Amino acid sequence: MALSDILNRIASDAAHEAKAIIESANDEAERIVSTAAAQASDAAARFEHDCAREAERDAETILAGARLAARDAVVKARGELVERALVALEERVVGLSDGEYTAFIARAVVDAASGDETIQVAAADSQRLVELEAAVGALAHERGRELSLRFAPDSAQIAHGVVLLGDRSRNDLSVAGLIEAERETLVMKLASALFAEGTDLA
Repeated sequence: MALSDILNRIASDAAHEAKAIIESANDEAERIVSTAAAQASDAAARFEHDCAREAERDAETILAGARLAARDAVVKARGELVERALVALEERVVGLSDGEYTAFIARAVVDAASGDETIQVAAADSQRLVELEAAVGALAHERGRELSLRFAPDSAQIAHGVVLLGDRSRNDLSVAGLIEAERETLVMKLASALFAEGTDLA
């Protein structure tokens, strides 16, 4: 099971919540702009007789600031929802059955390995990944690859997953590291799935 497959499930689960959150953010944005429009109108009326052009500029400044604040509120709501989905993705991967989790990590190892590295397993996964060596061997054979990988007796200093060590390389294949490596793609997929009208998260 790939990260994108798990992500699609999370996006599906979160779609209803996303709709409610964005509707709430849009309502707040409308309130901000409406309040600013009223303030701008008051400012224009208050200074109408003394300095009409200055009052108009003040009104424009108030509205521009309100529109920016409204946009920021919506973007912030979207960004927070995406971050929560990424946290859920990591939790969902760690929560896979032992067999699925082993297959997931084995795929990451075979994808990343050049052929002669050492694998360090996270202490928390030492029991869950007892079949990892066999899974890596089977997948490499299926892909027609010859890998000479060794398993280190000491544990990797990561929460979950493995680290692939070469003579001059260190490949972080922890669950968190794998998600971070694909973060940009995952964020875009989430944004597309959750926010049909746009993907602006910046």
